Amino acid sequence: MHESDDFLLWSYPHCYLDDDVSLYHDVLIPELQTNINLLIRKLISQTFCKFYMVLVWKISIMFPRGAKSRSFIIVIAGSLFLTIFFSSFQANYALAINFGAAGDWGCNSNTGKTVSNIRSHNSPERILALGDYSYTSTPTCWLDIIDSIKNRTRITIGNHEDDSSEGFSQYMSAFGLSKTYYSFNYGNVHVLVMDSDRASYSKGSAQYNFVISDLQSASQNSNIKWIIVYLHKQMYTSPNTCSSGSCSNTGSDATNLRNIYHPNFGKYGVDVVLMGHVHNFQRTFPIKYDSGSPSSPIVTSFNSQDYSDPYGQIFALVGTGGVNLNGLVGKSSFVKYQQDDRFGALDINIENNGYKLAGRYYTNDGVKRDVFTITKTGPASYSNGSRLSLSGQ
Repeated sequence: MHESDDFLLWSYPHCYLDDDVSLYHDVLIPELQTNINLLIRKLISQTFCKFYMVLVWKISIMFPRGAKSRSFIIVIAGSLFLTIFFSSFQANYALAINFGAAGDWGCNSNTGKTVSNIRSHNSPERILALGDYSYTSTPTCWLDIIDSIKNRTRITIGNHEDDSSEGFSQYMSAFGLSKTYYSFNYGNVHVLVMDSDRASYSKGSAQYNFVISDLQSASQNSNIKWIIVYLHKQMYTSPNTCSSGSCSNTGSDATNLRNIYHPNFGKYGVDVVLMGHVHNFQRTFPIKYDSGSPSSPIVTSFNSQDYSDPYGQIFALVGTGGVNLNGLVGKSSFVKYQQDDRFGALDINIENNGYKLAGRYYTNDGVKRDVFTITKTGPASYSNGSRLSLSGQ
């Protein structure tokens, strides 16, 4: 190794370490397609490293041996500047996390368009499926339609697959689940999947104990900046034309779910709650539980779309996967945006070095109908590559 090579290895070893593909083995091999962003980040990483190495080599040979102290100073200064710049740049790419979300899918042309809609935005790492899929006795037709995104999809059980006659065991097998409630981490996001339809969610139940323990653990994890919860049945909704009493804002499931869980969502710092069941799209302001009037939560910010670490949660009802639509016959005071005449999906992106969560609702005609952002401050934690960990299974 030449003397100038010593400078390179000593001054910026990350260029050498990052060239080891094995660092990415657990990310790239299982889901190459879903981690294209990591390949892009690696390419950019190597480009910066090679540029840096050439620059340092040129600087080091500009000085004669008797002036090496000056070249050391230049190398150290250049190393410090480029390391700070590169680390910041890389951190932004490390946290470019994207999720798609929709529920109430069906098996028709609209369903296929929803899949295309989801795939068109940022190559989502995970698709959060909010329940009610094939509406038949087996999941086969729905699994065929979502085949291109199945390995990225994480399901919750809805009321149209919670019985044996509706293919419940086949859904569980297809997605490798042993329990209907579970959680996982992706980057600095913790995702909790609840079951509103098959397993008991009452206080003291196994699911309740899991949810409370899971949220408590996530809230204390310094590596977690965002907590997303999703389930099938809605906790809040505007008046609608759905004929089932379970679609009402004052139905028993909505009442019980919000009375049991919304206070805990506030206690443990949940950011976003995703739901389905009612076949339209609704997005609330940030809201907190109101024990005096549980069906009318307290709005904590009336901003249209941008929120700075608000107290309370944003609830998004995304029942527009494709099966059919329920009309809206009014707008609740806690709802900021709603629509009932187009199918679509919610796109959730972690941006700005992990400090911002952006939700964008696109209908299947490609139009962005709603946007909300939540911005947080404080040090961001990230790892060099995405990690998936499951619990509750």
